[in-house]
Amino acid sequence: MNDPIELLLTGEVKPEQTFSYVHLPVEVPEGIGRIEVEYDYDAAIASDPLLMGGNTLDIGLFDPRGVEFPGSGYRGWTGSASRSLFISTDDATPGYMPGPIQAGTWHICLGVYKVAPEGCHYTVRIRMNPQSGSPRRPTFPARLQLSDSQTAAPQPDGWYKGDLHCHTVHSDGDSTVEEVVRLAEARGLDFLAITDHNNLTQQVDLKRVQTHLALIPGLEVTTYHGHWNVWGDGAWIDFRINNETDLQRALDSARQQGYLVSVNHPRPHGPDWAFRSVQGYDGVEVWNGPWKLMNEHCLAFWVERLNRGERLTALGGSDHHTSRHEHTARLGTPTTFIYATQPPRASDLLASLRAGHAFISESPAGPHLSLNIGEAMMGDSVARPTNDTIDLTVHIAGGEDCRLEVYTARGLVLHMLLKASRVRMELMIPVRHTSYIRAQLVDPASQQVRALTNPIYIDDPI
Repeated sequence: MNDPIELLLTGEVKPEQTFSYVHLPVEVPEGIGRIEVEYDYDAAIASDPLLMGGNTLDIGLFDPRGVEFPGSGYRGWTGSASRSLFISTDDATPGYMPGPIQAGTWHICLGVYKVAPEGCHYTVRIRMNPQSGSPRRPTFPARLQLSDSQTAAPQPDGWYKGDLHCHTVHSDGDSTVEEVVRLAEARGLDFLAITDHNNLTQQVDLKRVQTHLALIPGLEVTTYHGHWNVWGDGAWIDFRINNETDLQRALDSARQQGYLVSVNHPRPHGPDWAFRSVQGYDGVEVWNGPWKLMNEHCLAFWVERLNRGERLTALGGSDHHTSRHEHTARLGTPTTFIYATQPPRASDLLASLRAGHAFISESPAGPHLSLNIGEAMMGDSVARPTNDTIDLTVHIAGGEDCRLEVYTARGLVLHMLLKASRVRMELMIPVRHTSYIRAQLVDPASQQVRALTNPIYIDDPI
């Protein structure tokens, strides 16, 4: 076979198919070395959830290893960020995994994100090019593993700062993996997680980049019913969630593979977390991008669960997409600070984050805020005292002119205006009818949070 094979697929989706997936089969013969796909559809609008009235179709690709949920043949996803893609034995569009071009039934996956009232007509063009040169057995490239992580440079106070949520050209970001890593270095971060939408291909580039940062592998599982991050080096997690059962199954799979899992930005247009009865995540992204972007909804989501006894780690991430021009979602805004007793690798940072040994600040240079009860720190538990009053130690740096607020399950129990930048104070906090204590720093003028802590939990006698 010397000549390329060209196919044209057309179809229509209707409004009632919104948030579903259409899988178009493509028969690939032996000897193909490259597959190229272009697609188009009418009344196209951007994926911004506030834009309505037109169509947005996402696109991805599955090979013959399997397309049924959870699809073991997943090869990549670009959402609606690009109208064309290619995949070959040794190269691919960012977001698609190069490697074997197996003979058999492949599938174009169209994600039906938005459909105009009159419907949406689409066209998909496929070109299959024969393999050139002598046949060889291609393999999938290696991805970043937790064991590959560089040890972060020692910090005398034990606090390591980084960004847990950002994007590159491997989904809908505008910068390469190396460019984002260099930006993180320039911002003074100690660790970085690049969590491209639904993809693992950024981890191939992360394995190759040279940096002093501790690099944490991860991805953002981006569904039409809510987004969630996973950090670790397990297998791909299927995002094609259609109902609560699918989501629970995917979350269970992530946890079984050792992933640390967090619900991302549960707020209006986030999108919000649709299936709220689902269990199995470890944390909540209570702060996504600048505080003013409706993060009070994310905080309320987390606090509601704290108040009913769940112990979920609060964390933050910038959701950085854009490096080539100024944007509100700037890398390290906010910054998550994680405590470690010795210079940590990626696996150590994830263990400390899972334990809740973390606070969030507005930036790498933002205020520090941490809590102790005796030897216990944030994320730890202490026994309930017989007099229902606890001695809380608060450590603050860079908090001048902020309002310190201390919360329990009963709400705000103490607040005070700070005049000094660096403060260490002992506070007597009533803890009757509460299972935790947490704190935050607020700008009195704007009412925006500048730093917030994870809780210290209070255990009742058994």
